[in-house]
Amino acid sequence: MHLTSHNDDLANRLNLLYPDADRQLAKELMELHENKCKHCQEDRLSCTVRPACKNRNFLNTLIELGIEAQDLPAFCYSVYINQIGRYISERKGRPMTDRRILIKDFLATLKVSSIRHFNSKFKKEWKNYVSVTQKDQMIVTGNNMLFHFDFSRGIVHVNPDNEQIDSFDILKHYTEVFSQLFKVSVDLQEITTNWWELLLTLNGTPEKNKLDVFLGKLPRGITNHSVVKDKNATRILLEVYGDCQSNLLTVKDVRELFNSFKSMVS
Repeated sequence: MHLTSHNDDLANRLNLLYPDADRQLAKELMELHENKCKHCQEDRLSCTVRPACKNRNFLNTLIELGIEAQDLPAFCYSVYINQIGRYISERKGRPMTDRRILIKDFLATLKVSSIRHFNSKFKKEWKNYVSVTQKDQMIVTGNNMLFHFDFSRGIVHVNPDNEQIDSFDILKHYTEVFSQLFKVSVDLQEITTNWWELLLTLNGTPEKNKLDVFLGKLPRGITNHSVVKDKNATRILLEVYGDCQSNLLTVKDVRELFNSFKSMVS
């Protein structure tokens, strides 16, 4: 475990004060956590059931920074891999949300040899299986789980509920996945680089109370909406801005939006 060799990786992501201050803060944080990790792993029982960093969030941070397995806290990471494997394969243990893991270790713990093997195996085993690939990203959902593979970084996000959607490409990717999963008709348009429109269409006219419930559940990341009805269809236009950090849509928001729309038309 050589965490302090990755001070700059953390400093580059902080972007809080100015470069020298961020580097100093990153150095101090890494030194503190390296010592904390060392003591945590010396007590293997506590590390297994009550890790010093809640939900192993520091371990997740290291993986997000792109730190390779040999520099991660070894025992903690081995426990983490096993927990993810049990949760996915046996649905045992605590739910895994917003977890990150190296793709090679993810495949190994599921006993599959490649991404192709992963897709072919779980397409047969999981209910409601959907897989969509765009460039170097692949999103898979099935058996009430969600996986976002980033091949350029060698990382997979497990159930990325709170991942913020800050680009049109990411929104398009998740829109394709959830429209297939919930069998919803949707059209996504990029009006400008940071202004996007989602058009949801349903045949006929929904019951007023169902439409009111749907509109009442819109996430705060939807900045504006309008409803157009005619005798054949109802169209709901939703506007999204991608540069408002406090109101960015999350993956969970998009999934619940499509699920709510599906409930209205069912």
